[in-house]
Amino acid sequence: MSEDNNGKDGKVYSFIQEQVTSKKKFKIKRMLYSAAWTIILACIFGLVAGVVFCISGPAINRLLGKNEDKKTVEFPTITPEDNNNTNPNGNSGTGGSEEEDSDGKNDGETETEPKTETVIIEKYINADIKDLISISQDLRNLVSKAEASVVKVIAISNSKDVFNNDYESAGMTTGLVVADNGEDLLVLVSYDKVKDAADIRVNVHDSLQVKAKLQDYDVDLNLAIIALSLVEIPESVKDSIQIANLGESYTLSSGMFIVALGSPNGYVGSMEVGIVTSKGLSLPVTDNRIDVFQTDINYNENSDGFIINLKGEVIGLITNKLKDEYNGQVNTAIGISKIKKIIEDMANQKDRSYFGIKGTDMTEAALLEAGIENGICITEVEADSPALAAGLQSGDMILTVNDIPIISMSSFYNQLSSSVPKSKIKITIQRIVKSELKMLEVEVTLSKKVN
Repeated sequence: MSEDNNGKDGKVYSFIQEQVTSKKKFKIKRMLYSAAWTIILACIFGLVAGVVFCISGPAINRLLGKNEDKKTVEFPTITPEDNNNTNPNGNSGTGGSEEEDSDGKNDGETETEPKTETVIIEKYINADIKDLISISQDLRNLVSKAEASVVKVIAISNSKDVFNNDYESAGMTTGLVVADNGEDLLVLVSYDKVKDAADIRVNVHDSLQVKAKLQDYDVDLNLAIIALSLVEIPESVKDSIQIANLGESYTLSSGMFIVALGSPNGYVGSMEVGIVTSKGLSLPVTDNRIDVFQTDINYNENSDGFIINLKGEVIGLITNKLKDEYNGQVNTAIGISKIKKIIEDMANQKDRSYFGIKGTDMTEAALLEAGIENGICITEVEADSPALAAGLQSGDMILTVNDIPIISMSSFYNQLSSSVPKSKIKITIQRIVKSELKMLEVEVTLSKKVN
């Protein structure tokens, strides 16, 4: 509304001028203002949430037993069966005679080649003390590198004295660092050394002792895996620890030089040098057979440790449990090749399947007599086992597992370990029924192996 007044000069003046502002502009401004604050607050919230998650996430995962960075441990191995099919005829570079006949080059012709007389040069090398010093130095270097994978393990147990007073006793042994899964450092030890421990500690460095926990174990082999949290180990110490190189024991031969580390003579931190005196012996354990070999290292009932070759590879584990009746007082070691899979399963805390038999490989003569090409023979069926529940008996010959031929107890165990507990497997067996050999198919429901 406006009201006009006439001035003396005749001009028209506006006394009141009213302007109406649109409310729509204010609404748009308020909306833009609110949206801007919402975006700013959202960014602040996201930033704070991200920081809190990064800080608390690992702790929550450890509390729940989860770790996305945890790696699966693998110990690859090559078995003799893997190389059996490389040359089925058993010939190595000697199959060219037929080609020469087909070309007609040697038909009725004898080609004479000039013979070169071989001159034998004999040169005697006189070894002196310098050569012995050099060999000794090389041996020290080998042991020094290998010992970076060996740690001292202290098992603390609670006991009572004759007056019924509580006291702590500490036993010492050695462990082998076999893996780093991104969360824990995994150490292989003898199970009987830590099974009764209320507290386990590991000397990873001269001045650093870290608490460890028993992760998994195998009573048959008397082996266990203990775990050390990597959070408890400083980076400078981690760099000084080496993961052991697990080699192969299939290539062992009598007379081969070996080095024993750990406590081979009963003293923690000791070292012995010797040779392999015999090999080729295998001993039955549940659902498997393992290889053992003997050395000339002095026997000690408290001996414990690891056997390495001159390349620094671990090829055996000293055992006082797995021996036959003839080698009770001989230093004996378990060959590493056939137990790599078991160590791997323990390192990964994988549930192991249980079948419940002991068996033996079949010789060519036994296979020929039974009229089969491959198989293993059951020597014992354990009580309350899946094998017994399925009706298997001593003397049965297992030919296939899930249609895969079984040629040894090792291949049987490999097939078994690829199946999870509570799963069903189909096996083909041959059994003597009333003096006749009969082929049967049996379904077995595996159970979880309980130590």
